[in-house]
Amino acid sequence: MAGLIGAPLTVARCLALQAAWSYERMQGVGMAWASEPALRRLFGHDPDRYRAALGRSASFFNANPFLAPTAVGAFLRAEADEMPPAQVERLRTALSGPLGALGDRLYWTGVVPALSGMAVCGVALGAGWWPVLALLLVHNGTRLWLSHWLLRLGWTHGPMVGVAMTASPLSGAATLAAIVATVVGTAAPLLVTVSALENGSLADWGLVAAVALAAVGFRWLRGRRASALKFTLAASVVAILWHLGRA
Repeated sequence: MAGLIGAPLTVARCLALQAAWSYERMQGVGMAWASEPALRRLFGHDPDRYRAALGRSASFFNANPFLAPTAVGAFLRAEADEMPPAQVERLRTALSGPLGALGDRLYWTGVVPALSGMAVCGVALGAGWWPVLALLLVHNGTRLWLSHWLLRLGWTHGPMVGVAMTASPLSGAATLAAIVATVVGTAAPLLVTVSALENGSLADWGLVAAVALAAVGFRWLRGRRASALKFTLAASVVAILWHLGRA
């Protein structure tokens, strides 16, 4: 059974989970499309059961798309274990909120702005377009690996996957990614400004380091209420005023 959930086709379909997004079902149709190969292997011998399970998989579901493979794996395990349909629906509903909240923290306020900021910093430091290529490779490679891992996590733990998610390192990774995003998101516009100056002095580079460290300290004091986006916008204003003052 483990080989069923680890099938490359199921993982690949999870990457396009939102391709059929709609206001009526949100990611429901995408969930059904991702689950279909496994459901066919599970219930292909029983057309009625296959159609019923596929219909349930297409019902309303909404979570962060990066962590949604967890729900796909848990749903498939619940169907394979012949859980009552009402319990399967409750499981999907119960997973929506936690996967949405943790996924948004991990990716939208952590990994994505952190990798984007690193790429901008790399270009500003004279690395050409290689940082952009690295951004694409790391982001997509990480998502591919994480989709596979989350799919197996959901399949292995089934209805208890929420407990497994709590015990996993994802929450700590989200916090770390947010801190990194704060640092590089603050430093990026300043580095761009310094690189635009013909002869950036030691004081210029010192200011970049000082502002980045100040952002880390402020975020530590303010906690999650101080997002990377706010620091990036503030640093951009500082960079513009600084550049105008040097013009």
